[in-house]
Amino acid sequence: FELSTYSSHLKNMKYFMETANGRTLFFIDELGSGSDPNLGGAFAEVILEELVKKHSYGIVTTHYLNLKVMANKTPGIVNGAMAFDEKNLLPMYRLIIGKPGSSYTFSIAERIGLDPKLIQRARALVEEDHFRLDKLLNRTEQDLQTIDKEKKELQKQVKENERLKKEMEVYINKEKHNQQVELLRHQNKVTEDRLAYLKDMERKLKQIVFDWRKASGQEKKDELIRQLQVLLFKQKQQQSTDKAQKKISSKYDQLEADILVGQKVLMKKNHQVGEVREIKGKKAVIQLGMIPITVEIGDLTVVEEK
Repeated sequence: FELSTYSSHLKNMKYFMETANGRTLFFIDELGSGSDPNLGGAFAEVILEELVKKHSYGIVTTHYLNLKVMANKTPGIVNGAMAFDEKNLLPMYRLIIGKPGSSYTFSIAERIGLDPKLIQRARALVEEDHFRLDKLLNRTEQDLQTIDKEKKELQKQVKENERLKKEMEVYINKEKHNQQVELLRHQNKVTEDRLAYLKDMERKLKQIVFDWRKASGQEKKDELIRQLQVLLFKQKQQQSTDKAQKKISSKYDQLEADILVGQKVLMKKNHQVGEVREIKGKKAVIQLGMIPITVEIGDLTVVEEK
């Protein structure tokens, strides 16, 4: 008597459910595979529920979206995914706990040069909610990877600034020392604000994905997609601001000094450098190219070219 692939799989799962207990450790590759995806996915969910009730420990690999959704709303189950470099189509060999992964089905098909007409036909056959969810998971994973990279770079920069500050406390004269320490404090404040922004962005992205899993109506899902679009647009604006700040930082040093006529100053709000032509009380007239602009002195910082 020879069992089929799926019946053999179910027989093993039956044994697991009957014998598992709180001291059991199991490993299941592609739970529910070998059958119709909808039916196999349903059985996989039931099997996983039983193993959770037994308080067993284990690792399950799957491509079923219903299991990923289940893990998000079931105590005792945690999602996890291997990081993937979508641009180069290469695994990153790094496990990310707490988030489900995307299968990158259409992205991989596009990058290997599959006929676009075939890809489009395949897209049309996929349920819209299923496709939008996979696309959302894909985009979220890439954004979280970028945020994680930026967080590490910013944390490294904070440590380097702290190291330089300690060196200055030993080797630089008091007046110069105070100016440089204040500058480093300012740089650290900017860096820490950026780090806080990235952490907040990461939290909001995860919340949107979590809310998507729980959403039942199309109206709620459409609202979540609009929230995601607004969030990603704000991220793009922030990236443009960061780029302008880096450009200024590479060319000028910021100084802790009073605003005087003839000085070059940085306008904090638009990240442009001009020259002070006139001071009127709490405001200054800044020559920016051919155009004079009146700016609050509090929005200016003295700079000098490196």
